[in-house]
Amino acid sequence: MNSRERLLRTLAFQPTDRIPLVEWPVRKATMREWTRQGYPTDVSQPVFLNLDPFYLNVPINMGLYPAFEEKVLSQDKDYKIWQDQLGAIRKDFAREDNPGFVTRTWLKFPVEDRTGFLAIKQRYESAADGRYPENWPARAAMLDLAPVASHLSIPFLFWTARDWMGFENLCLAFYDQPELVDEMFWFLTDFCIQTLARGIGQLQIDMVELKEDMAFKLAPMISPELFRRFMLPHYARLIAYLKGHGVRFVYVDCDGYPGGLIPLWLEAGVDGVSPCEIAAGNDMLRLRQAYPGLVLFGGIDKRVLAQNEQAIYDEVMGKVPQLLERGGYVPHIDHAIPFDVPLRLYLYYRRLITAIAYGEPVPSPRS
Repeated sequence: MNSRERLLRTLAFQPTDRIPLVEWPVRKATMREWTRQGYPTDVSQPVFLNLDPFYLNVPINMGLYPAFEEKVLSQDKDYKIWQDQLGAIRKDFAREDNPGFVTRTWLKFPVEDRTGFLAIKQRYESAADGRYPENWPARAAMLDLAPVASHLSIPFLFWTARDWMGFENLCLAFYDQPELVDEMFWFLTDFCIQTLARGIGQLQIDMVELKEDMAFKLAPMISPELFRRFMLPHYARLIAYLKGHGVRFVYVDCDGYPGGLIPLWLEAGVDGVSPCEIAAGNDMLRLRQAYPGLVLFGGIDKRVLAQNEQAIYDEVMGKVPQLLERGGYVPHIDHAIPFDVPLRLYLYYRRLITAIAYGEPVPSPRS
């Protein structure tokens, strides 16, 4: 069984030869620390960590294009004020000490009202040359032949509107400018369908990720009532289009605790959620009990990996075997691996998952 078959059968709650061995990408600050601890920099992460290929990205640009020019507006020894690729004016630390784990402050966004929205729409032309690579037919043919699942990321409604307006401004706009929110969400869904229409029939897209990140710790950023009013019809429309063109699996990339949004996602045709962050209040066993048909990704508490082998053993063995028995689960860390996680402990965690996958004796924790 190749990795494509294995992953797709897992997502469909079907039997496999073993679970997929995949992981959240290692960020620069974490790899910096691991290199100091002896990680061999001349060996790729999948080889060193004994990982399967997760998926191959479909090279269709579904976001803002062309990007805004990045430029520094002012800077001193501590901070810089600059414009990022999305057109936002930000205040960041002048020096990035821990790449991949940064604190940002936003000062201004490109969309404040309908005038700003009409301006940014010009960067969402479905027919723009940069949406597809020049060798698209050949790339599509090779993706179809690959033994690895094909995967398309779509920055969708909440994610994109937040990039345009900022989080607080968007939340207020649901109440103060509902007509503008409606117009933006209709436009974004139309844009997605029109952009995909050019190439979706030329290959099998196995997985589509709707990037949203619309949940905090213990609660979503948008209420189920507002989601139903503003977003559910567009979810249903886009997902129906995707599945009508052969997409097998659609999931929502949502950090935090989505809570009452999950039933609405299921109503719209969503198949799964990633990455199931434990620190936000998600309980994997309760999620599985409440939503037996929902595919779950992640769910291994990243904070535990910095403790000791016993804590890691308890975290993994307390949930992973039970979740795998019920199917529709791909275990991995519940978000970016923190840079305080020792490589030695991370490798113990990977040995546990690998042993479970192959039905081998699980390595006991050292005291």
